Amino acid sequence: MPLLWLGTAERISAIVEMNYPGVWVMGDLADDDRKRGMGIVVEYAGATGEPRWIKPEAYQWDYVIFGKDDGQIGEPDEVLEFTIQKQNGAINGFNRWLLNGQAFSMKTMEPSFMLSEGRRYRLKFRNASDDIHPLHLHRHSFELVRVGGKRTSGVMKDVVMVGGFQEVEFDVVADNPGPTLFHCHQQLHMDFGFMAMFHYA
Repeated sequence: MPLLWLGTAERISAIVEMNYPGVWVMGDLADDDRKRGMGIVVEYAGATGEPRWIKPEAYQWDYVIFGKDDGQIGEPDEVLEFTIQKQNGAINGFNRWLLNGQAFSMKTMEPSFMLSEGRRYRLKFRNASDDIHPLHLHRHSFELVRVGGKRTSGVMKDVVMVGGFQEVEFDVVADNPGPTLFHCHQQLHMDFGFMAMFHYA
């Protein structure tokens, strides 16, 4: 696979076969972002010269290739559905982000959702914006169930990217009692409403 698609704070373990000697730049596909520091130089022993960047061939990242479509995920105890919305320039020119029509308030700590310990919840997200969001749930791991309409199982995450106008579903077991923050891991989105709290009953 020619590239890895990682969101803010997302991690991945990858094996890379080093068989193309030289001095290379490994970095973001966006030229502006890469030039601003989103990249590193990989230099083979004995290689010299200026670091080179070669844009990889087009590739569509897909989480489901790492899982199985074997129907092994059972039905959840409860389903929670979320719609992600953007209000363009709503706060002094900055976009405001809503979950089910509500922006997070630091005063009220809302929106919030109640979980019961031991139950398995399916969280379904519909991204009604054209932005990509790295969705992150604190203190828990979750299992991907459906990404962009494709079923999967066996892929455990705590950050998952949801593309513009895409849907993602994952199951989480409420097995770590206490206040739990859910948010988009892009700081600007968090600052302008893209957060929610989960509490245990």
